[in-house]
Amino acid sequence: MIAGTSMGAAMGATKAIGANLEMVRRVLESIDLNELLQVTDSTLRELQKIIGRSMMEYVRGSPWREEGASPHDLARLNELFSLLTANKGFEDTLIPFAAVAADLETGERVVLQHGKIASAITASTAVPGVFSPVALDGRYLIDGGILEKLPVDVVRDMGGEAILAVDTSAPLDREIGTCLDAILQSQRATSQYLTGLQMARAREELGERLLVLRPEVGWIRMFGFEHTEEAIQAGEESVRTHLDDLRAILVDHGEAPSRTCSEL
Repeated sequence: MIAGTSMGAAMGATKAIGANLEMVRRVLESIDLNELLQVTDSTLRELQKIIGRSMMEYVRGSPWREEGASPHDLARLNELFSLLTANKGFEDTLIPFAAVAADLETGERVVLQHGKIASAITASTAVPGVFSPVALDGRYLIDGGILEKLPVDVVRDMGGEAILAVDTSAPLDREIGTCLDAILQSQRATSQYLTGLQMARAREELGERLLVLRPEVGWIRMFGFEHTEEAIQAGEESVRTHLDDLRAILVDHGEAPSRTCSEL
């Protein structure tokens, strides 16, 4: 079974439906995601635009709450995820799958396992301030990463006995030069603290049956979609480094490790 938060939900879903991952790779490398999602190639300029847009929404009233409204930013995001998941529903997955989002109004974790997969991924990746909240099943949902970046508990609730988690959290060693840097750093610190608590609890219960991969992608900043190839390479290298650990987990659970690990 697979569970994912934010972009982990998007990539996990492609695996869950049995998509050709090499084809997905070529699609992501050929699409200008900055153009598709209408974000600039400058993190600073994009954040300035977001702040300006948010101020206008505050003055005029928030458009994503209007009855029947379909924010333009969500339409583009949903279009991308519909493409990656072939517009399939959760019932079409070959591997049980869940996407994790957060309820904006209650702060609750929301585990999505029904309906169109693309809609669930859109909610799971709706970064607050960057994308509008997603209205789904009577809730306003946002990026699940504010609560749970590594949904280990979700996989365990689905029946997982051994868990492979992929942590792509941003590091805390980035230079702090502006007030905006300080705000982002405070968010990273909170996220790292919550993730640490969750992983410590999971480690107590799972022991060696929990393996966490941490690809070297911390240098890639927000909206750095042009670094797709480097991110993929970092993930592959992280897996190669831990092949023996992966084999050990598979052997412990009576699986034949050779084919599975070579495919990884």
